[in-house]
Amino acid sequence: MDIVSATPAPATPSTLAELAGEIRAAREDVDARRLAPVDWPSLLAARQALLGAMEVYARELTARGLPVPRQLRDDLRLQRGIGHPQATGWHHHDRPR
Repeated sequence: MDIVSATPAPATPSTLAELAGEIRAAREDVDARRLAPVDWPSLLAARQALLGAMEVYARELTARGLPVPRQLRDDLRLQRGIGHPQATGWHHHDRPR
């Protein structure tokens, strides 16, 4: 007799409060990884997780017909630009000398 044990899929947050909690947890992870000595690959991964959590929250707000708060919109723009400076239109050679 073969017994198959199914691992339940992780529960995905469905309420706005749960999604906001995911953002808080991701921010705490980024903050912790910014402390010296910095492990750049893990910091980048934490920032990507934060961006993902913020994007899910913004999509859920939009799907519910709610406005995306200005702070979240600004944070999304910032996080998108951290990994891709060209996304912000500001490049290191554009700096004043």
